[in-house]
Amino acid sequence: MSMELIFSVVTAVVTGVLGAIMKNRVVPSKFIPIQNMLIGLLAGCLALYFKLFNDAPTAIIVSLAISMGVGGTYDAIQIPKK
Repeated sequence: MSMELIFSVVTAVVTGVLGAIMKNRVVPSKFIPIQNMLIGLLAGCLALYFKLFNDAPTAIIVSLAISMGVGGTYDAIQIPKK
C-alpha cells in the first residue's frame, strides 16, 4: 500500500471521527466545515513534513479535498436548508 493512500485513509477517518464527536456537543453544526478545513490544512502540513508530496499546493489541495469530502461538503449543503 502506498503512503499516499494510507495518508488519505487516515485523514478521512480522523475527519469523520472528530466530526461525529464534535457535532452538536462541543462545536455547533454550522462550524463543522471550518473544523474540517482546519484538519485538512493540518494534514497537508503533516504530509509536507513527512515528504509524502513534493510540493505544498498539491499536499494542501489533496488534504482539503479529503477532509471536506468526508463531511464538510455535506454539512455545508445541509446547514442553509435548516
